[in-house]
Amino acid sequence: YHIDAMMELAFLHLEQKLTSSDQDEINSESYHKTQGLAWLQQAYNHGHLQAAYELAVIYEYAKYGVEVDVVKAAEWFAFAARSGHVDSMYEYAMCLELGCGVEQNDQEALDWYTKAANAGCVISNYSVGEWFESARGGLPQSDTEAVLWYYKAAVLGDEDSKKALIRLKDIARIVVPGWATTLNV
Repeated sequence: YHIDAMMELAFLHLEQKLTSSDQDEINSESYHKTQGLAWLQQAYNHGHLQAAYELAVIYEYAKYGVEVDVVKAAEWFAFAARSGHVDSMYEYAMCLELGCGVEQNDQEALDWYTKAANAGCVISNYSVGEWFESARGGLPQSDTEAVLWYYKAAVLGDEDSKKALIRLKDIARIVVPGWATTLNV
């Protein structure tokens, strides 16, 4: 199986770029939608993690005429997250934090935010910092820990983290000496 070809076929169907003069069914929107989703699922089944992420986004944002289905979106984010897809780890954490498509679970949300942060997701570093700053998910309130997580995100270019460090500047100057110079703020 050539999974990149599966992905290409999926989007050709979803964007309705495949037509035939032989059958009206092949030219119908519902046919293309069904085929596109099926090809994405096949690509995921054969190891293409981005396919699960794409399916989740399609269901979350009602792309290509697919109806919003937050339960399916959360399921696909979870499949991809469990397989190591970093953006899906963050998205699944948000689903868990907000109870969107899944049962709300702060502990599991924090776990996925942390996994995503450790895998290089900038915004997840910021999220973990927020959780420490506000003592969410059973964490003890710790501006020191928050500063460390904000700093990781700020070094990677996250503007909200830079603002958080400025807000916590008295603690940041002790925890991360020279942070302002390093970040040019």
